[in-house]
Amino acid sequence: MCIVPEHTEEEYPTLRVTCLASGSSGNSILVEYNHRAILVDAGLSTRKLLALLGERGLRPGSLDGILLTHEHTDHTRGAEGAAVRMEAPLVGNPPTLDRVCLTGRAVQQVRFSTGEPVTLGSFEVSSVPVSHDAASPVGYLVDTGDMRVAVLTDLGSVTPELIEPVSSADLVVLEANHETRRLIEGPYPQHLKRRILSDRGHLSNRQSAELIGMVLRSRPQTFWLAHLSRTNNTKREARSGVLRYLAGEGVAPEVLITDRDRPSLVWEPPSDDVQLSLLGSMSR
Repeated sequence: MCIVPEHTEEEYPTLRVTCLASGSSGNSILVEYNHRAILVDAGLSTRKLLALLGERGLRPGSLDGILLTHEHTDHTRGAEGAAVRMEAPLVGNPPTLDRVCLTGRAVQQVRFSTGEPVTLGSFEVSSVPVSHDAASPVGYLVDTGDMRVAVLTDLGSVTPELIEPVSSADLVVLEANHETRRLIEGPYPQHLKRRILSDRGHLSNRQSAELIGMVLRSRPQTFWLAHLSRTNNTKREARSGVLRYLAGEGVAPEVLITDRDRPSLVWEPPSDDVQLSLLGSMSR
């Protein structure tokens, strides 16, 4: 297990998740907990990432890690620069980091084998293999002790490894890249359509809905549909398609849509969960 020294705070910790962007032009999810933070992917420019982090009060030394799901530039564009400027380690498996860390900069790295748990300050991180056309792509399950956040984008197909992180997370960031009809009838060349539709491409709205329907539990969960195609999907079509399918299954979870190229959704645990957690910590 890889361990980065833990940072402690005296006041009761709070959790906040922000989508900084999620689309073909850049992907980055910020998870803040107890005045510390991690990034899942850094696909925006270094300058943009630093500006967004600064707006949220994060300064050099306040990031416990920049987790990389895979090496594609819409997930790694600003990774090295942000790691240097924020004094944060890049975190990922060796095949991914070997393809990202190419400039010779002195960047701290935390390397793990896929499936190996990693401790980053107060964050417990698990990785799960996913099906996508990259060297060794993964999704992440981030655990703060009371809450779990799953970030699962760039999925070519629904695999058994996805079931546990989706079913156990309180917030699930899940790819809904395209509406199949739009893609097939749209302007993309045939070779690109075949790539997207393949088992190593991207999930459709229907596939995302089916995965949610397979694992939905009685405890409330929030789902963010992410990585929507600008050409082959719309926010309205993604949300309505997923909710329509789930309604047919007799369930109606909270489903929200991220923006492609700007900060959009923010999630915090329901106040009742925070209150119960606080009471539990006081009783120990």
